[in-house]
Amino acid sequence: MQVKELRQSLRRSSFVYPFLFIHLFSIVAIFFEFQFKISSGGSMAAIFVWDPDHIGPFWWVTMGVCGILMPLAGLFLMPQEIEEGNHEMLLLTTLNRWQIVFGKFLTLWLLSLLTLTSLLPYLIIRYFIGGIEWFNEFANTGTVISVAAIISAIAIGASGFPNLASKLGIFCLLLFSAVTGGGISMIGGSIWMNMAKTSSWSPYAIAFYHICAVIVVVCYVMLGLLVARSRLRLAVMNFEIKPSSLLVIIIGLAPFIVGMVAAFTCGFGSIAGTILLTFLAWNSDRTPKAPKWMAVPKANIPPPLPPTSPTIPITPEPPGS
Repeated sequence: MQVKELRQSLRRSSFVYPFLFIHLFSIVAIFFEFQFKISSGGSMAAIFVWDPDHIGPFWWVTMGVCGILMPLAGLFLMPQEIEEGNHEMLLLTTLNRWQIVFGKFLTLWLLSLLTLTSLLPYLIIRYFIGGIEWFNEFANTGTVISVAAIISAIAIGASGFPNLASKLGIFCLLLFSAVTGGGISMIGGSIWMNMAKTSSWSPYAIAFYHICAVIVVVCYVMLGLLVARSRLRLAVMNFEIKPSSLLVIIIGLAPFIVGMVAAFTCGFGSIAGTILLTFLAWNSDRTPKAPKWMAVPKANIPPPLPPTSPTIPITPEPPGS
């Protein structure tokens, strides 16, 4: 199924046209960088440190196409499964709801990574001609990959809702939560990295900052996919709150929850609030199951019918006998 999804996505216009345009725009962006001698190096290279004063046109084009435009195609992935009832047939197989949603995310994210990988020749040209610094390029690449992952997940999560207005509303809510909540989660790592910039603790501070960045990306990718998974729920018990509504409320309150944890820990424990929030969201949409100690009920099979006596065929007498 994963191969089928990838093949179909490679033929779609949502991949072909951005793939062609990004190469054309990259050539123009590199020309402007060399012509006007625009610097692409900042004072500190790290993921999510996106300083507009030190980002050249090439990386703005890359972020716009690979990090934002192509992942937005996820807004059209879930309706074809829900409206046509394909998810009901898929759930009859060995696949579960999480595998279906994660397969769509992986396909969409890999398309962005494939397009980003195709720009490697331009990076080599910029290195030999423009004299760029590799650690800045690695940081910018990590930022594009991380943003593409988060936007892909929240776009897929928003695509499970019925109409365009609800899709856009949920997408904006998830994006706001990712920007604000994720930014608050990075406060501790940012403070330590800036304080230890010129000390011997700098490598440890940078490592802690990037560990926080990876956790933020993984958590908000999971939150977006959990919203999409909740839309594939076939039935909801009478005593349950609708999982998709509960998840939207949790994610909407994420900046306040993470902010409270950051306030009590002076920013250094804010990443723990994000992990706790993801754990809470994961357990808010679990299919009720019987406990392991409960015995499996016996199969309700009707008893066999009683045997019937064989009937002896009666041969009719010939006429005139």
